[in-house]
Amino acid sequence: MASTPSPAEDTRIRVRRQFELLYARPPALLAIAPGRVNVIGEHVDYNGGWVLPAAIERCLVLAVAPRTDHRVRLASADFGGVIEFSGEDLAPGSTRDWSRYVRGVLAGLARAGHVVPGFDACIASTIPVGGGLSSSAALEAATGLAGLALGGAGMEPFALAKLCQRAEHDYAGVPCGIMDQAAVLCCEPGHLLLLDCAAETFVQTPLADDEWGLLIINSGVSHELASGEYAQRRAACEQAARRLGVPSLRHVTPDSLGAALGLPGMTDEMRRCVRHVVTENDRTHQCVAALKAGNFLTAGRHLNASHASLRDDYRVSCTELDFIADTAQRNSAVAGCRMTGGGFGGSCVALVRKDGAASLERNIGDAFHARFGRRPASFVTSAAPGARLIRL
Repeated sequence: MASTPSPAEDTRIRVRRQFELLYARPPALLAIAPGRVNVIGEHVDYNGGWVLPAAIERCLVLAVAPRTDHRVRLASADFGGVIEFSGEDLAPGSTRDWSRYVRGVLAGLARAGHVVPGFDACIASTIPVGGGLSSSAALEAATGLAGLALGGAGMEPFALAKLCQRAEHDYAGVPCGIMDQAAVLCCEPGHLLLLDCAAETFVQTPLADDEWGLLIINSGVSHELASGEYAQRRAACEQAARRLGVPSLRHVTPDSLGAALGLPGMTDEMRRCVRHVVTENDRTHQCVAALKAGNFLTAGRHLNASHASLRDDYRVSCTELDFIADTAQRNSAVAGCRMTGGGFGGSCVALVRKDGAASLERNIGDAFHARFGRRPASFVTSAAPGARLIRL
């Protein structure tokens, strides 16, 4: 009896079929890019701190075939319509649809001296949109890999991540850090990426264990309306760094935290931000040490403390995220659980025993439904590989 295709295999099959239906020819290659979840290290990236993301098993697949002209045609297997534009006309601001991510990467490749021919493309994705799992970074990474392959060129993964980051800045208007693109392009299977956001260097951290995995629970709450709150936190961090006479809050150590908080002229908002950033950087390093030692319960306690700090000091959580984290933390299958991403909505991530994950999902789903009248989407993932190409 034939085996059932995995979700990733099913996505590849689906996008190839849709490509052939749309363009009456097969694709020449597939670019596969994962989503990502940040396990710990939140709201420290713009403070020069350390983050610990993982690539997830949910992915975006981009099927591509070259053209003989400079036209680019984009379609999605998930919704209708074809977007068409000239590969020679890539000015930022020309559109607000999802093709802006593709245009931004193509423009970056052109600036870097790469000649990318026109092409037909179709995407399919299993990355939840709006859950804070970097579906946009996955599209950028897949476009970069496909464009380089079509032009007969290559690029070091972190350099491509920087190019994709600039595309998001210039074409989507999102001043993101490097974490999303670096995780999508540089993660190795069974590893988390300990990324130094100031030095822009990273170390692979093992998370390959038969007993433990990551459970992602999407609250279903949009965080788009919280942009003003995000700007306030970031401004408070920058003001605190200036008051403390340091380039960024990364330079405040746990040993000097007490003195920093007691410095005259520090507002309550600045103290809260400093306390979160300094302790979160320390928690991230402590979590990495625990994971390397195989001590998942200790690592989980750092996740719990991270959520408390984001809730109480940084104040970027919400009722739904707090409910999910609290429900998960009281489950014996969970080492730790925290909100992940910018906050005010989005998802939680739990470090969970794989044999208890299904029961935990039901438990959270039932409790969440009783409280909020709906069920959160959730799935278990292992630490997945970064973006890659398949030539057909």
